[in-house]
Amino acid sequence: MGREMRKRKYSIGQILMKSLTSEQIAGLLTVVSASTDLNIYMEKFDKIDPDMATTVKKILATDQDSASRGKTGRLTSLQRTMEHWFSLWRNYDGIISEVGDEEGKYAVRDHHWEEPYFDGGSLALDLEPIAEDMLTLMEDVYDEVDDPDLFLKALEEIDDQIGSYPEWMGADHGEPCVVEEKLTQCVLKWLWLSSHPERNPGQIFAEKAFDLENAFEMVALDENEFTGFFIRLPDGVCREIYEFLKEGDHHMNLDNTYSAWHHLNHNYEERFDAGNYLESCRKYLDKNWRYGRPLVDEALKQNDFQKAESFLVKTFSSYLEGHGGERWCPEASLLLIEKSSFVNKGDEEIASLLTSWADVAKRLNHPGRSAAAALQAVAFHTPENWNTVLKAYRSLSKPDTQGTLAPLFVQWKNEMAARSYPYYMDSRKVADTWIHWLIDAILDVKQDKEWFSNKLAEWLSDLKDNTKAVKKQWRWLALLTRDLPQSEKIKVKHPSFWETVLPEGDSRGDLTASRRKGLREMKAGLYLKTALEVWQEQLRRIVPDPANAHKSNYEEYARWAQALFELNRDEYSVLISHWRKKHDRRRNLWRDMKARHLPVG
Repeated sequence: MGREMRKRKYSIGQILMKSLTSEQIAGLLTVVSASTDLNIYMEKFDKIDPDMATTVKKILATDQDSASRGKTGRLTSLQRTMEHWFSLWRNYDGIISEVGDEEGKYAVRDHHWEEPYFDGGSLALDLEPIAEDMLTLMEDVYDEVDDPDLFLKALEEIDDQIGSYPEWMGADHGEPCVVEEKLTQCVLKWLWLSSHPERNPGQIFAEKAFDLENAFEMVALDENEFTGFFIRLPDGVCREIYEFLKEGDHHMNLDNTYSAWHHLNHNYEERFDAGNYLESCRKYLDKNWRYGRPLVDEALKQNDFQKAESFLVKTFSSYLEGHGGERWCPEASLLLIEKSSFVNKGDEEIASLLTSWADVAKRLNHPGRSAAAALQAVAFHTPENWNTVLKAYRSLSKPDTQGTLAPLFVQWKNEMAARSYPYYMDSRKVADTWIHWLIDAILDVKQDKEWFSNKLAEWLSDLKDNTKAVKKQWRWLALLTRDLPQSEKIKVKHPSFWETVLPEGDSRGDLTASRRKGLREMKAGLYLKTALEVWQEQLRRIVPDPANAHKSNYEEYARWAQALFELNRDEYSVLISHWRKKHDRRRNLWRDMKARHLPVG
């Protein structure tokens, strides 16, 4: 009788599942649970499905205790969780199935005529949302899955799939595909769960991670997250791993300052072994400038300013590795232009070290060096904020420091001019531009506003009559024209000229804002009309020659012609007359001109 009843109830449940929507079933169960205490059926639930019974019990307990809502762990049944887990892996497998196919999603071309290459970055990004969901389920499903090597196999599959691309694509010769943060966490968390029951879980985990890290050629974990995962482990585990690394009975190369294991060991030294930490900083300072700060701070604690300065010298030598082996000091040259172009991290740390050097030099009674370091700190941290740099220069300039600061100030002005130029320019080759005059004028507005106006007027007057100078300096004129107050009027009246001849350069926000603010202070808007007169007179001389067109693409030349047409139609007629004699057979040129509704004679 009981068996028949269970069977009948089960059948009704199946019928309800097929006959009602999920929302309707939810409403039905809400009514039933409100009318009856489901706890009285818990024994029967347990006989049908223990997992279901446990889940229902948790839900009922949470519903009755409002204070515990939001603090409870997983409320879904294990079976439902496993369904979600397997669906994530199906999505994962769907993505991986595209790898290795030369016609698949991850074989990309930058141009249709080029051979495809493997785009590992896109693959890593596509896997990341799946990995993020997997992370939330791992602790619940680990025992049920019962496969310690699950993610090792997953990485192995990626490695194999990348290796299956045709040899001519060169996928096996390029950089490995570096998976993103969440997938790296998945791999390591699964590895940690497999190590946790061991007697020495930290050591076992470290050994497994090292083996995994070196198991593949075409796929790699994110190094920052690799290190971060180890750092976030419980203190006791971190100590165990540190002792294991310190003993040296392992294969990790701790002397390689680019290695994740080196960074991890250094972090553990800082937390657990201050003596070794400082010793490592001394040992590796020449390879990593960031190891200088702890040494400088330690010397300052001891009021040993000579030692602090010696560490500062070594730190900046490390930072400027390739400075010809010469010792660099703040008064020697502007650090901003000495640093390697690829060094783009740690600017705030460097500025802080320069500030420390200013204090150290002051205590050692070197006022020039102290002032130079203080100015360098500001110029390095906010180089394009002119007001900040000029304020520092004014306050630091004293009779005993002016001679030291003046050369640095000149170098900074050159750098601001070079950065303003729309194309790459070595700041050492820039000496005298309207940007230099503007900075000098801002430095002392009352004294030099009239001087700046005279310099600008003289320069513009020369350009109006000096074609040779225009050909050399027209980009400086373009920058000035765009920066002048009320220049937006040009955009409305001469849109093609604005877009073609006066394009927005690569200058970042602070630099552009500083130039334009300075021009407003100088009341330089008066010279907008004069600048336009120069363009009207000289633009024809710098219009590019269609003879230099690439593959009969004359779009650029037509745009320049249209810009001239907007500014000076007489000069445009002269240009067309010249082009007709020289380029009459370039049909695509005249086609592109007509497409812009330009008269072509």
